[in-house]
Amino acid sequence: MKVLKALALSSLLSASMSNAFAYNVVERYTLLDDKIKTEQMLRPFGHDFFLDLGVAMNKNAKNLVTDMSDAGKAADKTTAAQNFLTKYDKTEQAIKINLSLGIPIFSFSAWDLKVQPNLRVLADAGANIGIRSETFTPALLLDLINIDIPTELKNAITSTTYTAGDDLLKISVCNSLSAGPKAICLANQGKYFYPSNTNLPDLLLFAKMDIRGGFFNEYTYKENFFGNLNLYLLSRTDIYQRINSKMIENGSKVELPKKANTENVLQLDYRFGYKHENYRLFGSIEDLKLSTVKKRDTASKELSYGYHALMRVHADATYKFNVITLNPFLGVHKRSGYGFADGLYAGADAGAYVWGDRLGLQLRGMFDKQYLTISPRMKLWLMQLEYSLKSPLKSTDGDLKLSAIHSIDFRLFF
Repeated sequence: MKVLKALALSSLLSASMSNAFAYNVVERYTLLDDKIKTEQMLRPFGHDFFLDLGVAMNKNAKNLVTDMSDAGKAADKTTAAQNFLTKYDKTEQAIKINLSLGIPIFSFSAWDLKVQPNLRVLADAGANIGIRSETFTPALLLDLINIDIPTELKNAITSTTYTAGDDLLKISVCNSLSAGPKAICLANQGKYFYPSNTNLPDLLLFAKMDIRGGFFNEYTYKENFFGNLNLYLLSRTDIYQRINSKMIENGSKVELPKKANTENVLQLDYRFGYKHENYRLFGSIEDLKLSTVKKRDTASKELSYGYHALMRVHADATYKFNVITLNPFLGVHKRSGYGFADGLYAGADAGAYVWGDRLGLQLRGMFDKQYLTISPRMKLWLMQLEYSLKSPLKSTDGDLKLSAIHSIDFRLFF
């Protein structure tokens, strides 16, 4: 508990510092993703064969995609595109889908150590769309391009004088280049455009896909120590792109680059915990990169997400009253891109179970700096279904307009 108090005090400084930074769509996705990971941690897989499917999204995500598509089809495309961006200015819409499969391997014991190995494959794909007004600079033009381009072409773009709506790769730019960069320039004409109005918001898109596969090993030592040690291969692909009103007006589609920036790395998770009677405390580090197995293709754009480890400290307790179980908890998670205050959370699970824990109902309440989360769960023998609603505690955080996040998780286990 002393560790958590120290982290909470240090977060006051990090909270004031974080408000001074501009919106970053990648860092914002990182925080939202880690909040969802906290909910996943609170429904552990156990040592079972399982199939798990989860979906989470902001309540207006579908409307935003529909409105963007309609703007590109409107009779007055210019006005429709501008109205679309103005309508959603200072908002974000996130979505995440995860699919997991686990196969238990025989357990073994040595002295007072018991190990339960599992072979698991975990896949998740997600995206965050933020719409923001920012001070325009020529360097922002490079964010409109979602492929890797030669330095010579980058310099030509940032040093060229454009008028409203110009193709960034117009013929005069391409003709100024040497043979290799010129060929790339000509092959991508008609996709990226200079903004019609530099005072309008831009749409910032970040999307990522992770696939993990390997050995996830839970352990206990004597009666008081527990944890896990996971060793797995991570395959990661992501995309970042800025989209302005002119691109929406022209119906420009967000296309995946022909050269994917997929990288394969070996990673490690480690958790060490201590329990006494009905109390538990653990610390963990996840997504710790050990080595690169396969680098991205040389013609692909550098990954935007990076390889920053996730750190966590978590404490909980269990109280039983006949068939009712109460589990209050408190914790903090931290990764590069957000402060300690953003990762603080607290809450409690209240559940009624019979037949061991195979049949039952549970209700979780949890809050953090931005959201109150309510999660009812139903467990029926070989099936588990959980719904979660993250409701904003306030309408805005800084100038970011917050909206509710709905999620559902369905699990089969044997």
